[in-house]
Amino acid sequence: MKQTRTAAANVEHKLAAAMTLSQLCSEAAEHMARARRTLADANCDADHALAHLDEAIFCLRRMLAHGRAATTGRPTSFTSVQS
Repeated sequence: MKQTRTAAANVEHKLAAAMTLSQLCSEAAEHMARARRTLADANCDADHALAHLDEAIFCLRRMLAHGRAATTGRPTSFTSVQS
């Protein structure tokens, strides 16, 4: 019975991680699109576009942290943009 619970928890954890990665990927893509639209606008606001690019990079870094955590088995805390 305990093995069944452990297996179910493992599957649930993998599903949650996949959903998180999918959400982060979607969020990064959305920020990239917003940056592109901002730059294509006649009244181009480069600072606004750069802010979206920073957010996209932050999403990609969080995806990397999740991937590393999945391969090492250690949780990763990544809550801020680091240069």
